[in-house]
Amino acid sequence: MKKSILILRVCLVLLVVFGSDILAQTPKEGTELFTTSYYGTSKIVPLGEGRAHTAYEAIGVTISDTGEGLFHGATVRVLGSMTIEKGVYNDDKFYGVFNLVNGDKVFFIGVTAGKAGDIGKGTATLIGGTGKCAGIQGSYEFTRNPLRPAIEGIGQSYTKAKIQYKLP
Repeated sequence: MKKSILILRVCLVLLVVFGSDILAQTPKEGTELFTTSYYGTSKIVPLGEGRAHTAYEAIGVTISDTGEGLFHGATVRVLGSMTIEKGVYNDDKFYGVFNLVNGDKVFFIGVTAGKAGDIGKGTATLIGGTGKCAGIQGSYEFTRNPLRPAIEGIGQSYTKAKIQYKLP
């Protein structure tokens, strides 16, 4: 009987110590600042003088400013397209997925506007997820900064973003 009580006490202590850590790992809501580094490919279709349509795919990795959080270390895949007229676009619509470190996915849609080859600003809306992120809601604002590509034919950029989310 004394062994059973001792084992029960040890289990309760372990539950209190490690159980609270498990609950703290996935907050029900949060705000994160992060940077995503992208590389991508695109197909440009000329539509006449000074006008073109571009379809693109971009892949990247997200690093939280604090080094932790739901989106820290997530990989990202984005598919999008835009029409550029006289070097300006205001209809860059995209769809994407964050592949989180824990294996869950978070899906989003968004839009960006700006000048080709210059900084673009945009917003995105979280539209769902898998696993613990099923039913996630939220949005984020970001600034996309183009970079000089390391290889011809590959676009490179990074975004600085502030995301707010709420889990069910």
